Amino acid sequence: MAAAILVPLLVHKLPWAWPKPAGAYLLPVFWTVFIAVYFTDVRIGLAVALAMPLVNLLVTGLPALDWLGPMGLELTGYVLVASWLVKRWPGMWLAAPLAYLPAKALVVALQWFIPAMHDPRNPIVHLRDSISNGLAGLAVLLVINLVLVKIAPRDLDWDRE
Repeated sequence: MAAAILVPLLVHKLPWAWPKPAGAYLLPVFWTVFIAVYFTDVRIGLAVALAMPLVNLLVTGLPALDWLGPMGLELTGYVLVASWLVKRWPGMWLAAPLAYLPAKALVVALQWFIPAMHDPRNPIVHLRDSISNGLAGLAVLLVINLVLVKIAPRDLDWDRE
């Protein structure tokens, strides 16, 4: 849990010249959430996913308070999809970046249809921009996923002891 807290905090503290915070491009909370899901289970993944945005907000001021709810929903969707992919196909090296897409699409859809979560951007443009902004982070997720599959392969029965 300490690493799950420290990694995103350190990324948010990096000197950064881009218009959005580093986390919007590098997606560090997804790194730690995926590692938690890969080595443990959906419950631990959800605990990390729901704690991280709040801890980051308290320490760094990011994500902005308005984004805390949507980010929690996005991370919850990410945990559910990533956990299912890892359990269903343990050697799948695309699980980490692939799980991001339906999680982001879910939040964009909810923001469009639920007035309290409304985002004025066109949902297609929002989804496209989120994916293009996060390409570097998705590449890091791919590398993390590849490394985990190679150094700590899971078999279908590893968690049924």
